[in-house]
Amino acid sequence: MTTVVVTAEETLEMVSEMLQNKFPSTVFAVRLEDPVVDQDDICGVDVIWVEGPSRDRVEDLLDQFQSVNWDPSTGELGTRAHYAVNEDGDLIQVLFNIDYIFCDGPALAHEQF
Repeated sequence: MTTVVVTAEETLEMVSEMLQNKFPSTVFAVRLEDPVVDQDDICGVDVIWVEGPSRDRVEDLLDQFQSVNWDPSTGELGTRAHYAVNEDGDLIQVLFNIDYIFCDGPALAHEQF
């Protein structure tokens, strides 16, 4: 199986595009928490907005980009694998160089559906 590694910067761009496409009337601030200096560093993304979709909706949408899974019962971090099908119909593993995404927006939606 082929593995595709998506850099933190590329992932950040994908996150921004997805948010803009899904919630075009909402203004999001999307940034890397700390500069990625070393590939082994934990890399997080902050997503902040004031009005628009609920935090749960945004977290569910962006969950696909996170590569770390936290088990609150044990406090342990685990690796998450993501899979996709490429243009040739082959299954590939996609590794995003983003460990987690922290969403800081309204708990309840402030948008009309």
